[in-house]
Amino acid sequence: MDRLNYFDCNCSVGRVGCPLLLDIPDVAGLKGEMAAAGVGRALVYHTVARFGDPVQGNALLMKEIAGHPDLDPVWVILPPHTREMPAPGRLVEDMRRAGVRAVRMFPGRSRHGFSLSEWCAGEVLEALETARLPLMLDTETVTWEEVFAVLQRFTRLPVIMTECSYRHDRFLYPLLEKSETLHVEMSRFMGAGAIEDLVGRFGSRPLLFGTNMPSYTGTAAVSRLAYADIDRRDKEAIAGGNLRRLLGEAGS
Repeated sequence: MDRLNYFDCNCSVGRVGCPLLLDIPDVAGLKGEMAAAGVGRALVYHTVARFGDPVQGNALLMKEIAGHPDLDPVWVILPPHTREMPAPGRLVEDMRRAGVRAVRMFPGRSRHGFSLSEWCAGEVLEALETARLPLMLDTETVTWEEVFAVLQRFTRLPVIMTECSYRHDRFLYPLLEKSETLHVEMSRFMGAGAIEDLVGRFGSRPLLFGTNMPSYTGTAAVSRLAYADIDRRDKEAIAGGNLRRLLGEAGS
């Protein structure tokens, strides 16, 4: 059987305080892990942008992945009110020029200290929706009520929930019943039959291949998808087809 063409939506470069497995901070290390797992391409953000300063981290990212066309930049962004980042229209234009086709936000008091609500993040979310730039949110940093509110208010904005597990199904399933723009990254989607059940209920459209390398090994996610009891066409869509479609629509 031909190998699947894996396009990973959840990778990072940069140091973290307490590595889960190996301490792999740089692009060379990440690409070594990708090669070992058979992953050919990845969306990448910088850990400094997540755990420190988004502006500095985004700049470090662009410097570190320069010359690596198999690594696509993901910027971590903030609402514009503190002027750490430009107005939303200018920010979207800056990202377009830099080749950024997906973003991450880490709201909440213990993260980047802002709200996803309309009064705080409404302008930047509207700009992302207009540009069809996928927004990645980590389940550890947002509530499901916040996710529901974003999906209700910005109905054309693709939202990718990362770090989802089978234990989130009771939140995910009612949201998937109500939204065509919600997607699920599968690095922690580890329950027996979890992939098969979601695909059986909603098709393969919502699922995106992700590994969270180098925090996790990439081979685990590759194995879960390769051995999932679903059709080959669904595996191809999850491995990379769905993500390529989303990124192809960004800026259209």
